Amino acid sequence: METLKLKVSIFLLYIISAVHINGQFKTVEDSLDYEMHYKKYYDCKYEPGYVLIIRKKGTSIDPAKSWKPSKEGFVIRMEGIYDLEFSNGKRYRSGVIKSITKDSLTISSTMNENCAKYEGIPYKFFTYSLKDIRTARFINDRSLGIFSRKKINDYEVFAAMVDKAKLCPAVLTFPKRNNEVKVCHYYLTAQGYDILYETNGFLDYMEYPVYWQ
Repeated sequence: METLKLKVSIFLLYIISAVHINGQFKTVEDSLDYEMHYKKYYDCKYEPGYVLIIRKKGTSIDPAKSWKPSKEGFVIRMEGIYDLEFSNGKRYRSGVIKSITKDSLTISSTMNENCAKYEGIPYKFFTYSLKDIRTARFINDRSLGIFSRKKINDYEVFAAMVDKAKLCPAVLTFPKRNNEVKVCHYYLTAQGYDILYETNGFLDYMEYPVYWQ
């Protein structure tokens, strides 16, 4: 895994108050940066829409404060990556949530077209009823491939309208790769969100955890 230097810049849309990645990156918060930089690589804005709340019955979850799985449940956001299995037996280990409505969600087969070629699968979008979600998995130990999982039939699942519905991906510059720019989606693990980046279709994790405040 490549270690990034302090001079790496993140072109991010402004979410909540600020995004921090363990102090290793500079966050660009100028609203003009979206048109000048971010939109060149990815079209995503923080706009009103639905998030998916998956919670234990009798408990409550605040989407503005839920950024990792807990005993109460977790939140699924558009443009984030989640490891989900559905009632037809299909499992998407690195699918991006492209759409959430009151009664359905749409997920991609993998993160992007390069990943699909690497994995030998078509890059497609699949729409499921919220009732079709069966299992969510969250990686605990990357080196050992250990996952925790939640069986969704033990939870209630519903869509909720919020002001900022999308978890727009980071756009990162890699100085050690001739300033190559990559669109890097957030991936929900047992510890919270990590950033995934792709190299010739192969997915890897950023070295630093992500947290919001």
